[in-house]
Amino acid sequence: MAKGLMAAVLIVCGLGVVARPAAAQNPPAAPPQAQEEAPPAAGDDTPEYTPPLRGAPGGRVGGASRGTVKVVAPLPTVDLLAPDGESGQTESAAPTLYYYASRPVGYPTRFTVSAPGQPAPIIETTIPSATRAGIFAIRTGDWRVQLQPGVVYTWSVSLIVNPGAPSRDIVASASLLRVPPDPATEAALRAASPARRAALYARAGLWYDAVAAAADNMRALGALMQEVGLVLPVAVR
Repeated sequence: MAKGLMAAVLIVCGLGVVARPAAAQNPPAAPPQAQEEAPPAAGDDTPEYTPPLRGAPGGRVGGASRGTVKVVAPLPTVDLLAPDGESGQTESAAPTLYYYASRPVGYPTRFTVSAPGQPAPIIETTIPSATRAGIFAIRTGDWRVQLQPGVVYTWSVSLIVNPGAPSRDIVASASLLRVPPDPATEAALRAASPARRAALYARAGLWYDAVAAAADNMRALGALMQEVGLVLPVAVR
């Protein structure tokens, strides 16, 4: 990730560290394995992402040019809005995914979703290329595909720099796991304001749902990106 972009997110978001509420002193706290983490306090809408305790392995790989590519203008980079070192989770069978392009893209852009053990991707399609630097949404429901619970999928966004030389593609990839709904989280979400939904999803470890809920809130989205080492220099498109 370019250093200039990290500076940009700090300027745009201007976020500090959010303190967690102190544990109650009376009665004595239960053993750690018996405790349940409290939901965000009323009025606290800043998402704090809590990775799942038993998260599936995976992570993200950023996309940049590979090898020697002769171009007139600098090549764009691509980053997926996904956690690193684990599979991001969702409760949705057709989640909305997001990626970042560092500059306008003058090449075809391919979106792919693959499942382990399947020879062909469940989605492989050309999507509109970025016309400016920004964060862009991909709605998997547009392809009438239903993700199955418990399956670790790989999704990617590729810029086809040279159709005759796939090794030169700019490819960013990440993993995705659909999990069953949690009754406690669902109950909290039904009673939550739209501004608090991202915080509830993030606390439950539902990364992709948290990002989708925060997509129109620069402060909330910037907080999520900082927690996983990503940056947010521009608004969502």
